[in-house]
Amino acid sequence: MKKNNLEFVFLFLVTFGYLFIYSLALPVKIPNVYFSIPFKSIVFLTSLYLIFQNFDNIKKRKWTIAFISMFWFFYAFKSYYSFQNYTFVPEAKSMQYWTYFKIIFVNLIPSIAILSITITKKMAEKLVRLSFHFLLIIIGISCLYTILITQNFSRSTGIFDRYYITTGHYGLCLMILSVFYYFVNRKKIVKPTLGFLMGLFTICISSARSPILAAAVIMLVMLLYINKLKYWLALVFFILIFVAGIYFIRHSSYATEYIVRLYDAIFEGNAYGRSYYLGKGWEIFENNIFFGGRTLFENWMYPHNIFVEVPMAMGVTGGILLILYFKDLWKFKLEYIKQNIFYLPYFLFFIQYLVLIQTSYCIFDNVEFWCFAAVIISIILFCYDEKIKSNDSRGNATGNY
Repeated sequence: MKKNNLEFVFLFLVTFGYLFIYSLALPVKIPNVYFSIPFKSIVFLTSLYLIFQNFDNIKKRKWTIAFISMFWFFYAFKSYYSFQNYTFVPEAKSMQYWTYFKIIFVNLIPSIAILSITITKKMAEKLVRLSFHFLLIIIGISCLYTILITQNFSRSTGIFDRYYITTGHYGLCLMILSVFYYFVNRKKIVKPTLGFLMGLFTICISSARSPILAAAVIMLVMLLYINKLKYWLALVFFILIFVAGIYFIRHSSYATEYIVRLYDAIFEGNAYGRSYYLGKGWEIFENNIFFGGRTLFENWMYPHNIFVEVPMAMGVTGGILLILYFKDLWKFKLEYIKQNIFYLPYFLFFIQYLVLIQTSYCIFDNVEFWCFAAVIISIILFCYDEKIKSNDSRGNATGNY
């Protein structure tokens, strides 16, 4: 396979291709590990090959990769230190080596490989088109599987062997792409409409609240960009209708578990135990300010918020490394998206998973967030380099370009 084609396939696999792997275990009733381990091994080996092939890009982006590596290696060291010096329940203790595997082989190495790739405008357009049609098919199958086979419409994962919250975010990804393609080509509305409805159905049956919060944040970001009064008024009207609808349905005979969960979050501030873990994580940080304390609680739980978990596990040092991890975000310019609109979905995916890491999952288990973070950092660095080249070309040229 040619290097460009391999890079394209690799980027698809680490962003959405893994959904196919997660869709195999439940229907055939085989543990997912028999599918996920070979898949993760293929991704890891491909990552090593791409890093070797793109070593010139690695050298250009050496500081970005250095800070990312420092973050993960320090977290790996703190994980090892925690397992050796803190008490864990037996089930958590047995996951020690699986934790190291995820930190290095699932998060760090693939992220470096993504950063070694030059994500051009043409590649981004092809990736977005493939991802949209793939999600349309795989989530369509999942919806049919739920309706016809399982008939489970509460905290349902559909066809995917994943946690229900993650499945809800798969649905939001399809909704984002569906709305995107509607605005790209308004003459073709069948597939975007179908994708939007299937994505919404997936969110509803998952009963996950974070996709709703992520969608709200994305709408806010887009409105800040558009900044037109009529859209702000429409958003306020929609929020009022949505909140009022949740309130009245909750007190009717039509209330479902999802409605109850949304009601509890909006009107009662019920985070279902997250406040306890947030407080416990912050307490650990206060007792270990510089280098942090344990990486996970004794029962394998975590603060459910990366901005508390990083200080808890790695202290102020980890916080600094996290800032350096994302230092290249400051190079982002709106013109990068204006010049190639097909970069936009990846920034929206990053935003939605940024919301997710503030409500669910621990640091090393949020693979989607770290992959999309690497993708947008790679896009920003490519656009930034192209802009610098363009400015240098104009500055050194004698003609009027």
